[in-house]
Amino acid sequence: MIIRAVDLVLWILSALPEPVARLMGRVLGFVAYRVARFRVKTVRSQLAMAFPELDASARLKIEKDFYRHLGLTAVEILRIKYLTDGQISERVRYHGGENFQEALNGGKGVFILNAHMGNWEMAIANFASRGYDTHVVVKEINGKVGQHLAVSMREKHGVVLIARRHSIREIFTVIRNNGGVGFVLDQNMTADEGVFVDFFGQPACTMPGLAIMASRMDTPVIPMSCHRDEKGIHHVEFFPPVPWEEPEGFSRDEVIRHNTQRYTKILEDIIRRHPEQWLWIHKRWRTQPPPDSDAGGRG
Repeated sequence: MIIRAVDLVLWILSALPEPVARLMGRVLGFVAYRVARFRVKTVRSQLAMAFPELDASARLKIEKDFYRHLGLTAVEILRIKYLTDGQISERVRYHGGENFQEALNGGKGVFILNAHMGNWEMAIANFASRGYDTHVVVKEINGKVGQHLAVSMREKHGVVLIARRHSIREIFTVIRNNGGVGFVLDQNMTADEGVFVDFFGQPACTMPGLAIMASRMDTPVIPMSCHRDEKGIHHVEFFPPVPWEEPEGFSRDEVIRHNTQRYTKILEDIIRRHPEQWLWIHKRWRTQPPPDSDAGGRG
């Protein structure tokens, strides 16, 4: 019953005229920031960690713009399930598509390096609806409603989800069929799951799975970014492949961390281009290394 009620709300949202939906997004962002104060302390402290070179007024502008973006993104995501593929395509523009296509032409599949930038859900939904074999490695969401939302809006447009745990066999199958698998590398991991690399000058526990898979399968890694412009158009950009590196004298673990660091630096550079459109409410630096450890290590 609850799921049906949720789907009804999603259908109503999708039927709203675009200007009304955008206004609703701005209002939602205002309420989250000014009324609910949703994770404002987290956003503010992480902006201070990431941009110590900026003065307080510059960081405050990013903070305000972020909550506006958050409201717009929330409403857009809730509308995705009942938007048609054509309606989504009208809102998305691609740049650097030749980088992705050239990598795919190699016949070894493609790993897509991504972050929670812009409206990432709009980008992958549109990409899959264009006929590309699109798989995304994801964490399972707690709660039936949240899980239903995450699965239904993605699968409606052809995105195939791969659960992060025990995902190796599925990833191998996709790559053997020359498909694409997306990895989101900007989420905090527990110490037993991740490796510590530098992210905005701070040690961040990061999933090493992309580097491990790229090494085993000799599959190209293509960074992707997404941002929304002032007219509400989502710009998706594909960058040239990231070449694999194995520095002389590095152990296997050090090589994996070295390449994970390189992937993370690329994401940091992408975020710096549009810092207000990254997911600052996520506690990226929650897992901390032991005080006496060399968290960054070699690389």
